[in-house]
Amino acid sequence: MNAIRINQLGYRPDDVKKATVTLNAKTFRVQRSSDRSVAYEGTVGPALHDAPSGETVRVADFSALTEEGTYMLYVGDTPSYPFRISDNPYDGLRAALLGFFHYQKCGVDLDCGIWSHPACHTSLATVYGTEIKKDVSGGWHDAGDYGRYVVPAAKAVADLLLAHELAPKPDAELLDAVWFELEWMLKMQDEETGGVYHKVSCHHFNALDEMPHNERAELVLCPVTSTATATFAAVMAMASRFCPDKKERLLSAAQNAWDWLTANPDAPMFKNPEGVFTGGYGDRSDKDERFWAACELFAATGGEAFHDYIKSDEIHTGLGWNQVGTYGIVAYLYHAKDRADAPLTARMEETLLTVCRQIMNPYKNDPYGVSLGDEYRWGSNMTVGNHAMTLLLARPFTKHAAEYTQAALDHLHYLLGRNPVSYSYITGFGANPALYPHHRPSVAMGQAVPGMVVGGPNKFTQQDPALKEHCTGFPPSKCYVDHKDSYSGNEITIYWNSPVYFMAAVLDI
Repeated sequence: MNAIRINQLGYRPDDVKKATVTLNAKTFRVQRSSDRSVAYEGTVGPALHDAPSGETVRVADFSALTEEGTYMLYVGDTPSYPFRISDNPYDGLRAALLGFFHYQKCGVDLDCGIWSHPACHTSLATVYGTEIKKDVSGGWHDAGDYGRYVVPAAKAVADLLLAHELAPKPDAELLDAVWFELEWMLKMQDEETGGVYHKVSCHHFNALDEMPHNERAELVLCPVTSTATATFAAVMAMASRFCPDKKERLLSAAQNAWDWLTANPDAPMFKNPEGVFTGGYGDRSDKDERFWAACELFAATGGEAFHDYIKSDEIHTGLGWNQVGTYGIVAYLYHAKDRADAPLTARMEETLLTVCRQIMNPYKNDPYGVSLGDEYRWGSNMTVGNHAMTLLLARPFTKHAAEYTQAALDHLHYLLGRNPVSYSYITGFGANPALYPHHRPSVAMGQAVPGMVVGGPNKFTQQDPALKEHCTGFPPSKCYVDHKDSYSGNEITIYWNSPVYFMAAVLDI
């Protein structure tokens, strides 16, 4: 790994520009790649102990360098990876982060270079424990496998819709991309009860080198759950403001899902039924999912029953697939408007800003400009994206908006190479990107689909055979290996890409 950790794409001229170095030195220089001439010289900061990596590091700040060009930063004779300073050093990144969702499409003929394939998973699915068959074709494959799961799909959809809403220059193709997933989610609703099936997959994961159209085992539709039903209700209500021509259909589906939730206040949490071994996405509680659904339905309809529910509930937080309360806060603060309850609004704002302070505290003390502390768990890069997303969403409610913006940008620098293992965690971008993700089409074709955010360091190495072999005993932020078998560190998911796309779109890069 490189001793100089830097954003491998680069910086805009007026950006804060920092690298983190492990070398014991006092000075650094930035040289032009064209002729090796020195463009900038500076002094590194003081030695800092970085507990998550177990290293002593120093920070090199070259923000004063604004001249456009391609460069390398040197400490003594040791160079960094090359990087650019330009108005658009991230050219193609945002499009690739969104384009990833095209590669994940299920049920249609897919034209995407070497990863093209005919329509997959088009057979009817069997409702578990019955002989009932149902068409649930379409949607996105969730991750490196070919299962389709409602709960994480709802997070991904919400992230993308919020990005479209808040980006200075929204991507025109985003709503069509999201509708492809929403249309599948609508098929997952039981027409009679309004409840929503938790997931559809085969009974087992298929081989890692198998393309999606070659997985032909029976599809099983797992039982209705409250978490799937609540997150479904939330995103359908949310989507109704983006899809005016489909508003009535979306709100009807959301209301029917809410009616199921009302009729089933104590529904059990999901566990894989006997004989099904694909991703579970189980949860300990559905209270935050119900809170989010009520907030979105109130924002969409103004119904006082939803408002009464929100006011009677605690305020929940989170932007993960299993903790979704912050989506509810955002729906209320951004869209309740003149219908909002003033004391509730104040409590929601303070709750959101408390979360932001909890993010900013470790960020301010981290020499890599990231807010994880030592919480490097499965999907740590989702947490990086979620933290940046939280800060960006909170900007209208704080006097620290500029600080929050910079922190979010630093989180992107981390993902693009300014991290203890010197990897760009986004496939196809940077001088040292992840090349071997745990992603079936990429493994099958021998080349990584571009624009995928891999999971990142996971300190619980015993969960994963590749991490166990290569990273046992490593400090938390170094528990990463670029290996196809590392499913808890190097897999990809729709809901890891979605918050990073949000960052790129809202930061307008």
